[in-house]
Amino acid sequence: KAQIPCVHNEGPLQRYPFSKAGDKLPTQEDIQKCLSLQDFDNPPFFRNSRFSFRNTLEGFAEPDGSLEPPIISLHNLIHSVLNGTGAFPHSAANDPIFVVLHSFTDAVFDEWMKRYHPLDTAWPKELAPIGHNQMFNMVPFFPPVTNKEMFLTAEQLGYSYDIDLAVLVVLALLLILLQHKRHRKGFEPLMNAQFNVKQYVNEP
Repeated sequence: KAQIPCVHNEGPLQRYPFSKAGDKLPTQEDIQKCLSLQDFDNPPFFRNSRFSFRNTLEGFAEPDGSLEPPIISLHNLIHSVLNGTGAFPHSAANDPIFVVLHSFTDAVFDEWMKRYHPLDTAWPKELAPIGHNQMFNMVPFFPPVTNKEMFLTAEQLGYSYDIDLAVLVVLALLLILLQHKRHRKGFEPLMNAQFNVKQYVNEP
């Protein structure tokens, strides 16, 4: 018998930022350390890769690329600090901060691409996890697009970041702090409206 997956209502957006001991956001120095890593990736091409820009930006390594597990940094650290809807893979995209965080992560990646002008051979040809080798297709794009074909700067893909990366760091942090302040203060409705409770019935 096939089992029907259980679907749960996630309810309203939840955030509990800075609620865990030691919570902190990445710093501009952390970003610069990450950008100093010249190797896009290193064996074993996974979350235990050392001095890998890819693994460090994801947040599985220290900002300088060293591996001292357990570690949560950069991209992963923001998800963890949000500590709510945005902290879980199945619901993170439901938090509007998701778009800001991933645009910022992409801007860091773009800065790295422009600094080092890596050849597409920098992307691992084999031994990476399923879907992550150079010639594997990215999903769910159709027609199929390989990882190698997307190893390009933002401008080559038709867009660009007009803001300085340092300014972008500050703006991203300010947005998160503002959301945290609003959460502590309590959310207010966009409109104050009153409704009459009225029941409509069919007349005989």
